[in-house]
Amino acid sequence: MKNKILFFSPFFITFLLVSSAGWSLEPSFSSAPSTSTESSKLTEGAEAPQMLLTTEGDSHSPKVSGETAPSYHKYSSVHVDGPYIAMTFDDGPSPTLTPHLLDILKEKGVKATFFVIGQNVVHSPEIVARASAEGHEIGNHSWSHPMLTKLSEEHLQEEVQKTSDAIAEATGKKPTLLRPPYGAINQRIGKMIEEKDGLTIILWSVDPLDWKSPGANVVAQRLIAGTKPGSITLSHDIKPGTIQAIPEVIDAFKAKGYKFVTVSELIALESKAPASAAQSTKTK
Repeated sequence: MKNKILFFSPFFITFLLVSSAGWSLEPSFSSAPSTSTESSKLTEGAEAPQMLLTTEGDSHSPKVSGETAPSYHKYSSVHVDGPYIAMTFDDGPSPTLTPHLLDILKEKGVKATFFVIGQNVVHSPEIVARASAEGHEIGNHSWSHPMLTKLSEEHLQEEVQKTSDAIAEATGKKPTLLRPPYGAINQRIGKMIEEKDGLTIILWSVDPLDWKSPGANVVAQRLIAGTKPGSITLSHDIKPGTIQAIPEVIDAFKAKGYKFVTVSELIALESKAPASAAQSTKTK
């Protein structure tokens, strides 16, 4: 028998090799889109601010994305010519801690501003009345501490108006300032609150992150290190560590020559002299 010689073309040989190896000559595409655990979408008009530890003053104020030139008044600090500062306390009144803080402030001769939650005012109106009678300023911090930028207009107005009414009933005076919970604010909400409720938006320039309960010493160090003339400091009169830190903080501020005023008084002291962008954080 004669041997048969089979002739295979180069293409046919390539085909056999590919098939035996289980390879494919087709390009490979992934049908599933890539995902990232770090990406997320916010509801329209519900910009969440970046909360930063402020140890260098105004450059670390709360920041709200997408807002460059607000059509309303907003302060995180005030450019002043003298050594004036405003200490503020949020989320009270606390039935036990706020009276203790008021005792400290009275003993030290310090005036402060309290941004109160409406529900707490209703439960402890006598504490708010005392704070007002002793010369402290009472500001609106909403009724139940929601993120205002996520509320409907009707719900927003209810949160603001009920709190202002509760403050007025307790003190005989309607508030003129509002601090939005979490510092969350945008153009629409800020303008609405100013025009409909007559309230100026107040943020802050020094945040010791005392809501994380880092301890009295840490709270004191952060407040002392971050404060400069015109600062608006943030802390919470519902945190025991904060109350423990305040005497040391006040003594340190006095040693630096600072003078204590309410937020409205600080705004009234605003200097008309030119200020750099780092010195003035008021916007209109």
